[in-house]
Amino acid sequence: MVEASLSKLDDRGVFTIVKVENVEKKVGKDTITEVNIETEEEFDGVKNFYTARKMIVARFYDNGKPTQITQDIKRGKKYRVKIITQKFGNGKEDYDIAKS
Repeated sequence: MVEASLSKLDDRGVFTIVKVENVEKKVGKDTITEVNIETEEEFDGVKNFYTARKMIVARFYDNGKPTQITQDIKRGKKYRVKIITQKFGNGKEDYDIAKS
């Protein structure tokens, strides 16, 4: 299976999530949480993406437990989204997913 970082979709506009799953990965001494996302659309031959972006992971899993969005997707609901940049009061930016 070919997969790529979700960052490849940053400027691609709207896409549809049809599957999502939680993945724990060891990086050195730390364990990070990622989500694997399958899209309905194909982008450069890729439909499977991964990300560890904290705001995006939090949309789908809260402390390892599926959020309502994830539960809906697992029941077969499709979720149309686009990647956005969130700006915070402290001047920092992070990526998030917004329903489209």
